[in-house]
Amino acid sequence: MPGIEQDFADAVAALSTRTGTATPAVRGSDWQTATVTAVSGDGTVDVGTVRARRLESYTAPQVGDRIMLTRSGGGNWVAVGRCADAGPALGLPGVPIYKPIATDRANATTLTDDPHLTMLLDPGTWLVEFCLLVGAPADGLMTTAWAVPPGATGVKAVQGPGSGASDGIGDNILMRSGAHGYTGPVTYGRRTSPTGLLLATEYSILTTASSGTCAIRWGQATASATATRMGAGSWMRATKIS
Repeated sequence: MPGIEQDFADAVAALSTRTGTATPAVRGSDWQTATVTAVSGDGTVDVGTVRARRLESYTAPQVGDRIMLTRSGGGNWVAVGRCADAGPALGLPGVPIYKPIATDRANATTLTDDPHLTMLLDPGTWLVEFCLLVGAPADGLMTTAWAVPPGATGVKAVQGPGSGASDGIGDNILMRSGAHGYTGPVTYGRRTSPTGLLLATEYSILTTASSGTCAIRWGQATASATATRMGAGSWMRATKIS
């Protein structure tokens, strides 16, 4: 009967389509995005029932990564790497944020976020580093503090010119080296020229349960009409460690 024959032919065609779609050798190569469900020590990651070999450039994989997968016509899977919406990789330093130009502040004793040295941190534990080039007049020394996400825990370590330091070339000067709370003010010394710069470094192992901004905040210890400067080339970096 023509009707039965046509139904049978349609069923066979539909089955062939489904089989071809599910068979890599028939379907050929393709790619897709997916979420990592397990990480193995042999250079592979699992995405559900799929096991894919990582490219060398896909470093420090973790469960929950949103990645790009590609498959050969023979059925072999390769994990190309993280998508842009994936979280930061554990243990890999982030790209540093730096100051392309100096920022000067005069008559400014209120500590406010630097316009360049600020970034958003996701929940987790981070190594946060600041490398600062600081300059100040005699009556307007730079004072710094940190802005951190709500509820963040940890202490910041600081090292740089002591508040009594005053030297033309930054050699054999008084130094400060200590650990402080994030909002605790730290005042640095200066060179004898207000536009001369000295090096200060600050870092912390910071743990936060909520997303939020981390930034270096700064201003003048005493108001001065001569500007205090955060120099071009100062930078910050954050590395997620857990």
